[in-house]
Amino acid sequence: MWIEAISVRTSQAEQCKKLLHDMSALPDDSDAPRPVWCAGYQNLEVENEISIHLGWEEASLSPAKTACGLRIARIFAQYGLVHHTIWQRTH
Repeated sequence: MWIEAISVRTSQAEQCKKLLHDMSALPDDSDAPRPVWCAGYQNLEVENEISIHLGWEEASLSPAKTACGLRIARIFAQYGLVHHTIWQRTH
């Protein structure tokens, strides 16, 4: 299992709620692989920062930025500074 994290810091906290709402209404028009799970988080110290985490299975995809993650990053980039990273558990 590996995680793709896409975060954005918007100019105003109100934009975060609108952005998450807009993201939930996006149609899935892609045949690209889908994550095993997806979760949204808001930074408790910086109220205008949110992050989407996508959980992927190693067997289906090697750890790298995915089409799904890149699509989210493009949408986030319209609202502010984006940080897009890949995480893997250490053993």
